[in-house]
Amino acid sequence: MSNKLDLINEYQAAKAKLAELDQVCEQISETNRGRHLLDAYDEKREKAQAECDRLKAILEAMSAAED
Repeated sequence: MSNKLDLINEYQAAKAKLAELDQVCEQISETNRGRHLLDAYDEKREKAQAECDRLKAILEAMSAAED
């Protein structure tokens, strides 16, 4: 298992990726591009959100264990 600092860094990177994907999805939805492109980015965004949620849960559990 990774240490807490590594997990924090992973979480921050995942949050940054999620923000980037959110922005791309928003930009695509404002254009006349095909729905398939938005679907592909939305799927990536959902995976990034799941990773953020997973890392957040681990970090919360580690913090609770430290208390």
